[in-house]
Amino acid sequence: MSNDRVRNNVPLVNKVAVVTGASQGLGQYLAIALAREGAKVVLAARNAERIAAVAATIAGRGGTARAIPTDLTNERDCDTLVEATLAEFGSIDILVLNAGSATYGRLEELDDFAPIRSAMEVNFFGAAYPTFRAIHHLITSKGLIVYVTSGSGHLPMAGYLGYTTSKHAMNGFFEALRLEMVDRGVDVLAVNPGDMYNDDGAGRTFLGPDGAHHKFDLSPGRENDIKRVPASTVADKVLGAIVDRRREIDLSPGIQKFATRVRPFLPGPVDRRILKRATQMRRAFDAEFGQRDK
Repeated sequence: MSNDRVRNNVPLVNKVAVVTGASQGLGQYLAIALAREGAKVVLAARNAERIAAVAATIAGRGGTARAIPTDLTNERDCDTLVEATLAEFGSIDILVLNAGSATYGRLEELDDFAPIRSAMEVNFFGAAYPTFRAIHHLITSKGLIVYVTSGSGHLPMAGYLGYTTSKHAMNGFFEALRLEMVDRGVDVLAVNPGDMYNDDGAGRTFLGPDGAHHKFDLSPGRENDIKRVPASTVADKVLGAIVDRRREIDLSPGIQKFATRVRPFLPGPVDRRILKRATQMRRAFDAEFGQRDK
């Protein structure tokens, strides 16, 4: 779907969509796409300047957006996000849980436990708690919860312990919630965006084993790295899944889908493939950050 085309059948007109992690990448493009379809969009992220700029872009194209600076690891901020949305728009129809923290490093490499704790706070609690605060309003609107997961939430991505742990927890929470909502009219959409880069040029921040944040652009083709697709392309595909209220959209590579399904039956060969892929990705990090195996 092109960035300029609006669907002829527009079920999102006047729906209220809250998008976390809306300051860049997938969240930014998805917020813009939802507004293009007629939704009223609430943008949540810590970077107030960035979400204000995204809101201005939406308004400049004739859409409706409100930027609410939010630290999703702070429960009071999450409370304010829900309360402010209801005060301005009266309902919550779509809750997009896109914010995430990326980590890398094996357990033995970590200087302290902070990267694992941080990944859980942002990726798991930063999605679970806003859902808790919004659930009764989503039941009232018979709304849709969209959570952005990862192949690392299905396969044990060695060397990315904090990230894969938090995504496994996220999958467990929302898959159970889907069943709880069967008779309440609330749908849950799982989004696995696959290997992606931010084509807005913002890059992506990773919490390293030293506890420091490192940012670099994933878009260049580097030796040993993996192929990635632009976030704007992923956003258009996710929009279609939202409109159709699908259960899942999995944009991960075919080999990853296959490995997820066959690992219970062939754990040894699949684990060897996972380790090979993790090692390949890690070489790109090592080259960028100067990290070396201990």
